[in-house]
Amino acid sequence: MRLARRFALAVLGIVCAGVLALLFLHHDGSIETDIWIDSPPQTVWKVLAATADYPRWNPEISRLDGELVEGKVIEFAEGSGQDAMVFRPTVLTVRPGQELRWKGALWVPGLFDGEHRFQLEASGNRTHFIQSEQFTGILVGKLSDDALKDTAESMKAMNAALKTRVEALNAK
Repeated sequence: MRLARRFALAVLGIVCAGVLALLFLHHDGSIETDIWIDSPPQTVWKVLAATADYPRWNPEISRLDGELVEGKVIEFAEGSGQDAMVFRPTVLTVRPGQELRWKGALWVPGLFDGEHRFQLEASGNRTHFIQSEQFTGILVGKLSDDALKDTAESMKAMNAALKTRVEALNAK
């Protein structure tokens, strides 16, 4: 009985140490990238909302299925082939020509959640396109900083591709 009690205390100690380590390493993370596009927000929105066309131009999201309707769950893949990561976020906000926002989780909610936001701000015939993501959950922290940096680079690549796609459509 004493051995079982010692074992239980040891396991409890390890669990407590793990929880304390997670709390010590934890901090929410956020990323924001932006780009100016020489086209009005309505034109940028048309490209952003045409999800079936994403594989043709979007280096970050290789597939996006589902309706961009508030409350609906969409499915998208980052990457391709066996390396692709599939996410199923819920659409939170759809304001054509202004904002698109969704929130999803990695594995289960509360571990590593991300709220992704696309904002389109008009400035004359130009659009200030802002893409951001707020990460929350117990696994977000110092251990995920490299992943956040990679995500920021991926978002910048998508911004540049969106700009190229929209401005090429304007040239036609």
